[in-house]
Amino acid sequence: MAAQTGRDSSNLVVDMVCDVCRVEGFEVEKNVQAGESESHFVDVIASRRKGDKTQKVAFECWEGDRQVNGREVEGFAHRLRSAGLPDGIYVSPKGFTGDAEFMARKFGVELWDLAKLKERVEKIKPPERHKVPGTLPVSRAVASQILAHGLENGSILRLGSMPKLEFRPYYFADFVLAQSKKKVARGVIVFDGVDGRECDAGLFEGELKNLPGSGLFLECLEIEPSTGSMPQLPPELEMKNSVTVAPATATEETVKARVAEVLLQGSNAHPDDVSVPEVSLLHIPIVTVELQTGNRSYRKILQAATGKMIWDETRKCSLCDSATSAVCEDCGAVVCHDHTRLCSSCRKHLCTGCVTIKGVINKTPLCRACHG
Repeated sequence: MAAQTGRDSSNLVVDMVCDVCRVEGFEVEKNVQAGESESHFVDVIASRRKGDKTQKVAFECWEGDRQVNGREVEGFAHRLRSAGLPDGIYVSPKGFTGDAEFMARKFGVELWDLAKLKERVEKIKPPERHKVPGTLPVSRAVASQILAHGLENGSILRLGSMPKLEFRPYYFADFVLAQSKKKVARGVIVFDGVDGRECDAGLFEGELKNLPGSGLFLECLEIEPSTGSMPQLPPELEMKNSVTVAPATATEETVKARVAEVLLQGSNAHPDDVSVPEVSLLHIPIVTVELQTGNRSYRKILQAATGKMIWDETRKCSLCDSATSAVCEDCGAVVCHDHTRLCSSCRKHLCTGCVTIKGVINKTPLCRACHG
């Protein structure tokens, strides 16, 4: 790493540093060119907003079998200076020589040896994997869906914090409704294992009105669950530190009773007409993210096994009920096509409340900065 130029930064130390930075609210870039020289690279640059300023920290990650010496620390300091980066941290599990420590003090470079790295990693270490039955894997498509896709300038919405992944228990209760010994309907109702509410339902046979189907969870039955430990996450998500397992407070008995309640609401059946031959428990991954721009924040909740969106505050126009098309780059409101204007000078997306109009005849839309 530190001994290479124009190199591959996908090593264990780099990954550990990136995990630490993300937990502390930084966005990370790997293998970044330092300054104008094409031969100078920095393993990791971490950046985060602090008020009106952006804090940037550069990391050099060493995985060699010896200690880092003073010349290497000095070279890192020079690359920082040429790139205009004020803060730098040299990471070396093998430690540093005496002259390296001297150079670090001279140039203001922070040093992380193995003990220091372990200390930082321990703070973000996830709890021991829970042994839970029937966990579904996280779809690889989720990584692209959790951000503000579908908006013309959705990239200005940034993660306000690390995405949260919860493996939440859901009961899938198979039911049969029979009247006068004749089968009327057969299907399944999905219940939240934490609060017991019905979340989805579907029919395999027959016809039944007012069945509370949302379409959010039934497809999970087509996915092969794992047994024992939680399944591995797609590497694109990198949210090891924010994974939890929600405890199931509902029981099979309460779920069976709820099946009868739900079915009797939509039919003239008697409780004795309802049977529940099987109840299965699946732990379904639910991803929650907070997207921010300026003083606005938007929440998205995704059923991550099949990629179904449960809740998305970016999809409805802030000024009407229409579907959104852009984010106002002045106030941060999400707006539909009819409430979106483009600054004719800088092409910034604006809402109708933030745009200014110049001229009586041409009525040129401008942002406040371009209007002057």
